[in-house]
Amino acid sequence: MGYKKKKVISLDTDSALAVMQEIYNDIVEQKTTASLITKKMLTFMKDAEDMTMIGSVIDKQQKILQDCTEKKISLVKLQSALLKQTGGGTSTPESFGKMELSAEDKKVLQELIDETDDIKKDDDKGETYTTK
Repeated sequence: MGYKKKKVISLDTDSALAVMQEIYNDIVEQKTTASLITKKMLTFMKDAEDMTMIGSVIDKQQKILQDCTEKKISLVKLQSALLKQTGGGTSTPESFGKMELSAEDKKVLQELIDETDDIKKDDDKGETYTTK
């Protein structure tokens, strides 16, 4: 059995924006879930002893919220690079030339895609939190 020939995938403006929109939707969903968990955990806190039990959960959710903000900033930078190359994002046939992302932009986009895949895998595990 031989190796399959690698396919060349071209990335046009519409497909890049669609990928970015999907990533953004996942980020918003993740941020909303983290906010809800944080609020719910805070309602269970009655005294200082409770803080030791739920503190790690709240800390984890705060990190998720911070990561979401950083991911959104990365997406904005990628969209900015894309729009500069396409002449302001006009949807004319002439604007759909070959899109060139810098090595750094490609790395950021790949990291965002990989993180989104990891999040979906973690969500499938069904991690739950219990309270007294």
